[in-house]
Amino acid sequence: MRPLPVKFLSRLLTIFLGRMKRLYPEIANRLTPLGHCRFHIIPTDFPFSFLVILDNGKATAKILNKGQAVSNITASISGDIYSLIQLLEGSVDGDTLFFTRRLIVEGDTEAVLTLRNAIDSVDLSIKHILTGLTGPLTPLFKRAATPLSSFHRTALKDFSILQQSLVGPVTRRISQMDEEISRQEKRLIQQGKEIKKIQASVKRGDKVAGEN
Repeated sequence: MRPLPVKFLSRLLTIFLGRMKRLYPEIANRLTPLGHCRFHIIPTDFPFSFLVILDNGKATAKILNKGQAVSNITASISGDIYSLIQLLEGSVDGDTLFFTRRLIVEGDTEAVLTLRNAIDSVDLSIKHILTGLTGPLTPLFKRAATPLSSFHRTALKDFSILQQSLVGPVTRRISQMDEEISRQEKRLIQQGKEIKKIQASVKRGDKVAGEN
């Protein structure tokens, strides 16, 4: 997408938001209490970032060149594009993304939480939004939506496999260390009992010797 002009992509984004508003009006209703907010969405592995502007529930958005300065931001959300897509579609627990640092939030976290809850209130599907667009680009979106969705799933699966391959050995090693520590503790407890028995036996021997 890097060679595509920002104006062209901005137009597509406007169409996308319009379609999203028609399909999921509940989101706008839940965002109304935020009043005027500006969210900077930053895909860390994408050549652009997104400025989402909310005005009493009405959403508009701009596509910005990577690194372009943005002022008066309510909050920023940054992460890899797949994590952001997951968050948008509600296919992953947002808390997990935040705690594992796959997403980083800066600014008004309460506003971000309201945004997240509004999106989670519907069963949002990017594929559904794209395949329902009308106009000369409709065939392009229909052809692209399924491969992108498949690519998305494959990438997430590969990431999960990679994560397991990296974390798995560490987890097993920690488990082995826990077992070894448990064995050592049991051995120390047993040695302590034996020492007490020896001490008691010595005391009894001293007592008998003293009586004699």
